[in-house]
Amino acid sequence: MSSQGESLLMEGKVAGFNEWRMKNLTVKLDFSGRNFAGKNLAGAHLNGAVAPNANFAGANLSGANFVQADLNGANFERANCTETLFMYAEMKQAKLAGADATRANFMWANLQGANMTSMKMSRTVFVEANLTGASVEGTDSAGAHLKYARLEGTPWAGNR
Repeated sequence: MSSQGESLLMEGKVAGFNEWRMKNLTVKLDFSGRNFAGKNLAGAHLNGAVAPNANFAGANLSGANFVQADLNGANFERANCTETLFMYAEMKQAKLAGADATRANFMWANLQGANMTSMKMSRTVFVEANLTGASVEGTDSAGAHLKYARLEGTPWAGNR
C-alpha cells in the first residue's frame, strides 16, 4: 500500500484518506496486524482491506466501510461500529465484545467463532451471515435481523 494513504489513515485524517482512496481504488489495503486502537476512523473507506489480526479496540468506526474486507481475528472490542458496513466480510474469530453495532450491517459476513459477548445491537443486520459457534453471552438478539443466518452452536439457534 502507498505510504501516503497509510500515513493519512494512521494519523486519523479520514477525509484525506478517503480522497486518496477514491483516486487509488486498485491499491490493495494491507493492514495485517496494524494497531488502530482508539483511533477515529469514522466514515473511512476500508472496503476490500486485508486486516487480519488488526486492532480496532475502542476505535470510532461509525459509518466506516469494511465491505469484502478480511478481518479474521481482528479486535473490535468496545469499538463504535454504529452504521458500519461489514457486508461479505471475513471475520472468523473476530473479537467484538462490548462493541456498539447499532444499525451495523453484517449481511453475508462470516463470523464463525467470533466473540460477540455483550455486544450492543439495535437494528443490526445479520441476514445470511454465518455466526456458527459465535459467543453471544450477554448479547440480546431482539435487536438483530437474523433472517437466514447460520446460528449453529449459539444460544440463538432455537430463537428464530
